[in-house]
Amino acid sequence: MPRYQSSTEKAENHRSSAYTLLAIGGIGFIAIVLVFCNVIPVYRNAGINRYLVCGVMGAMFILFIVFGIVSMRDSNRFLVKAKSESSLVSEITRWCAENLHTDTIDSLLASEDEVFEELSDEEMYYRRTEKMKALIEDKFMNLDEAFVEDFVERYYQELYEDNSDRSR
Repeated sequence: MPRYQSSTEKAENHRSSAYTLLAIGGIGFIAIVLVFCNVIPVYRNAGINRYLVCGVMGAMFILFIVFGIVSMRDSNRFLVKAKSESSLVSEITRWCAENLHTDTIDSLLASEDEVFEELSDEEMYYRRTEKMKALIEDKFMNLDEAFVEDFVERYYQELYEDNSDRSR
């Protein structure tokens, strides 16, 4: 399964793509116009070849500019989506801070499975994250599965791995 990419990351990726496409498209189109007008003497006596090359390359650079504009528009759309995503993350984080603690999760798992304490660290990790996902998905409906997995991964590290560093 592909890694979850937040709307903020998507917006930044689209914005950098837009800048690149617009810059290459603009510079290339200006160069093609200069070649066509014989300011840059590449095709002095080439006849139809100059028109063909300039036409095809000009169309390609115009497409770069169009794709750059579309990418910039998508970047702005993802920025708007990122604001709502940020509020959702803060709401889920607040709920988890109030309801999901290490002892709560472990006690729920221990009540379901008698051999929970005998499991390896990897098995405990998978059972804990599955329980956390289930609890979050019960509370917050219709969340993207990749979003929940990414959130649980980050929150698990905050709960279990940061706490074990403090106890040493």
